[in-house]
Amino acid sequence: MRSQVPKYVTVKILLEARFERDMRPGDRLPPEIELCSDFAVSRSTIQQALQLFELEGVIRREQGRGTFYLGPPQRRTEQEPSRLLEATIRGREGNKIRVLRTHVQRPPARIATRLGLAPDDRVVALERLGLVEGAPIVFIYSFLPLEIGARLLKAKKQLRQMSLASVLNDSYGCKIDQVRQVIAARLADPRFAKDLGVEVGVPVLEGERTYYAGENKPVFCTVSYYRGDRHNFTMLIKDWR
Repeated sequence: MRSQVPKYVTVKILLEARFERDMRPGDRLPPEIELCSDFAVSRSTIQQALQLFELEGVIRREQGRGTFYLGPPQRRTEQEPSRLLEATIRGREGNKIRVLRTHVQRPPARIATRLGLAPDDRVVALERLGLVEGAPIVFIYSFLPLEIGARLLKAKKQLRQMSLASVLNDSYGCKIDQVRQVIAARLADPRFAKDLGVEVGVPVLEGERTYYAGENKPVFCTVSYYRGDRHNFTMLIKDWR
């Protein structure tokens, strides 16, 4: 299956990594003709990619002088892989949750497995968007067994809390004591790409979490998609040999 990502978007992603790796704010970009040669694309493709950077405030064009790198539009969040991804959002100023859609539906196959549900059981599915200073940074699917989810649907204010786990733990008697988190690299799906503010097919981070009240009692499950251009993972490794 061929990628549906436009060439200029792919070039932009590659250039973004190059900028962050090789350039300092104030450095001048190579000429467009040199970038065309590097990426084996047309000049119009390079110009489209640079136009996106200009709109984001990453570069500045100066007549007769060239194009200059201004730095990344927003600082990346850094965290250890062992921490919950949502903690990076909750700890930042100006964070907000927007509830986009709610459904009662059959559980997706993977969710049914995680929650120990039958294929014909029902779950409450929430689609929420996490924003920092008005910019989307994470799209969150949450799946709750119907008995718990139906109660939560009536509490509109609680749905806008960053951590549903805290809500369930503190207000609904679900004493969560551990979380299983799986982090994977994915491509943005049309179902959430527009809400997340990214092109379909660009890299995103997927964080799947299953919350447990006891080792064998899953409470609910979330699958979140984080903009890959807003996160870094850091870790200190002592066993380096």
